[in-house]
Amino acid sequence: MKKFFQMAIVAVAAVVMVSCGNKGEANAEGTDSTAVEQTAEAGSQEVKEGSKGPCTVECAKFSIDIPAEWEVRKIADNEISVGKEYAEGLNFVYDDAANFKQECMFEMNITGMQDLGEKTYGSNTYGTFLWKQDAGDSFAAILKIGDGNGQVIKVNTSNVKTADNEVVLKVLESLKLK
Repeated sequence: MKKFFQMAIVAVAAVVMVSCGNKGEANAEGTDSTAVEQTAEAGSQEVKEGSKGPCTVECAKFSIDIPAEWEVRKIADNEISVGKEYAEGLNFVYDDAANFKQECMFEMNITGMQDLGEKTYGSNTYGTFLWKQDAGDSFAAILKIGDGNGQVIKVNTSNVKTADNEVVLKVLESLKLK
């Protein structure tokens, strides 16, 4: 009788191990297929020209977040252009040969340009400008990188009439260097 119980226990243990092994394999297969599906979905959601926000747009030098209803107009190694159809637009251009103070002086040489001073949005400090013209005002900014002696990101706008545009300020705040 003792031997019968020992054999029964061994048999039950074997059945449990086999069934657990099969469940583990089934779960692993399910997880793998789910991971593949999620990866495929992520790949299909790649942000490229024509993509609509909200999303994070990346180029080789930096990234920005854009809001809903905005569209990615251009992505290049050193440039991102985004905007809302027939409305506000922003063009970011990274220039590794530029100097912050010189770029600010170039802006001020434009007739009708008003210096709004350095402003910080998030962790980014920009030189900010408002171009006063008959066709309407236009906001511009230059991102100060490091000590300002080596590189900048120039931000030109279209249909952005003031320096207080809430959506534009959130985009400026979201910029992250790579």
